[in-house]
Amino acid sequence: MRFLNFTNSVTNFFLILFLITLGSIFFFTPSKLSENKMTEQWPKIELNQFSMYQINTDFVDMKVEGSGALQFDDYEILFGFLASRYNTHSKRTYEYISGEEVIKTGDIYTFPQGVVYTKSDGGSFWSENGVYDYQKEIFKGKGDFILSTLEGNFEGKNIIYNRKSQNIQAIDIVSKIFLDTNKNTSKKGKK
Repeated sequence: MRFLNFTNSVTNFFLILFLITLGSIFFFTPSKLSENKMTEQWPKIELNQFSMYQINTDFVDMKVEGSGALQFDDYEILFGFLASRYNTHSKRTYEYISGEEVIKTGDIYTFPQGVVYTKSDGGSFWSENGVYDYQKEIFKGKGDFILSTLEGNFEGKNIIYNRKSQNIQAIDIVSKIFLDTNKNTSKKGKK
């Protein structure tokens, strides 16, 4: 009988050791789901100090520069972003849009950390954040904005700029309009 008790103890020891080994294999083996999530987070392409050109059938439509870029399967993140574009709709001026961080999904550019839009004819605006639809040529700001033009300064919320029609809309607008007294004075003096 003593021999049987000793055999049971040895068998029990190896049986428990076997169960612990199987349990640790399942516990420490990474799951396929976590592997897929990890591989989705790695960029396919990483760029530093880059310049890209978007060309249509007639001319270079847009030049994009940046300090860095990460391309994933369905979106891109651009850092130190500056895009310049020739505007054929408005007196042949150049337009620039820039932001510290931009998320590009298809033709949609999202500016989560602020955006500055400048025209070479003197107008510009800053928006707290916003989205630019490249195909529709419409910028929709979210949050506060400051618009500066030759005519004055304007502040408000949720600026919308339609590049094709050159229309600007917003809510809660406060403005400071510059009156040019020099032109009125010179016209009065000539009479």
